[in-house]
Amino acid sequence: MGGAVNHGVRVRLDLHYAGANFSGWQEQPNLRTVQGEIKRAVSYLIGRPVNVTGAGRTDAGVHARGQVAHLDLAHAGEFERIERALDRRVPDDIRVTRARIVSPAFHAIRSATARRYHYHLLSGPDLFQPFVWHLHRKLDRTRMDEAAAIFTGEHDFSSFCKTSSLKDDGNRCRIDLCAFEWAGDSAILKVRGNRFLHHMVRILTGTLVEIGRGQRPVQDAERILAARDRSAAGYMAPAAGLFLEEVTYPDFLLDPDYREPDDTDVGSDPTDSDPESPTKEIS
Repeated sequence: MGGAVNHGVRVRLDLHYAGANFSGWQEQPNLRTVQGEIKRAVSYLIGRPVNVTGAGRTDAGVHARGQVAHLDLAHAGEFERIERALDRRVPDDIRVTRARIVSPAFHAIRSATARRYHYHLLSGPDLFQPFVWHLHRKLDRTRMDEAAAIFTGEHDFSSFCKTSSLKDDGNRCRIDLCAFEWAGDSAILKVRGNRFLHHMVRILTGTLVEIGRGQRPVQDAERILAARDRSAAGYMAPAAGLFLEEVTYPDFLLDPDYREPDDTDVGSDPTDSDPESPTKEIS
């Protein structure tokens, strides 16, 4: 992949993981995390420490079918080891579905143009579907569909964010998809946007479920947005039903030969080691 390369290379990893037994994406002392397991496996294969940057800093218990990460390697030989062996080296609840050399300008967080999350609901018990929110109660689909549509467009989503995570530079997000897919007793809330706030999809889901149960009117969706106050919104849905489904990037950044005018050699990225970087996305 990417031809013969004798200098540093930036590598994109596409990842799946079941989040139930992880304390989230971000590496934390004495806790099992996805980032920690990926870093450990890569370091074993190339014989040195390495930083790994993920597109979404998913919380404990949140899953991913479309997480994207990047890392920097010294040369193509290291990449060949990663491409060949990394998926076999990670634990069984992580899959590395693809590794590829990309442009040095590619950045898993900053280059993303959109992210898509799915939240899975089930109106009844099912032991064989653990990665859903089991509601044990029928929902009014029409009310939930009407309310979900209100969230499309560009809005300030402060009411749907963990208060301590609100950003000083604004909490506006542009949402181009917020809709349910219904099938029997199950539903998937699909939400796609240019950015997401901490706990945003889970609070949206909890609020829509309250509307579907008749605990709130459909019009509450507009009132909650206008309030810009977490206490105005509903319950935060459990982590178990949430999946990071897809992260979208410009195609030209997937070309290993693409360079931006001010590109320097591949090297350390300050965002990789700063857990409080404002560009990091938390779900």
